[in-house]
Amino acid sequence: MSTPALIGLLLAVGIVTYLYRYSMIGLFASRSLPGWLHALCRHIAPASFAALTASALFVHGGEVSIALDAPKPWAALIAALVAWRTRSVLATIGAGMAALYLFKFLL
Repeated sequence: MSTPALIGLLLAVGIVTYLYRYSMIGLFASRSLPGWLHALCRHIAPASFAALTASALFVHGGEVSIALDAPKPWAALIAALVAWRTRSVLATIGAGMAALYLFKFLL
């Protein structure tokens, strides 16, 4: 692909992305959301995070595999338990990383 064509493609994609996002903001900026939609919007971030985390933990080489000898799911379990008990982001990250390196060494 030539440089001008690549720049044109990047500009086109940027404009389409901007218009798509602005259309949602423009539609709902002056209106209040219905109660049911507002309640659903609270779950968007946790659902997105769960999907990203699950794919990082259980998808290997394009296939879903739940292996008991993989260190990532065990470290994630430790991190989830620490998060549940302490409610501390730093403790969760520290425990998760320590568990990941420990399980990589052991497994």
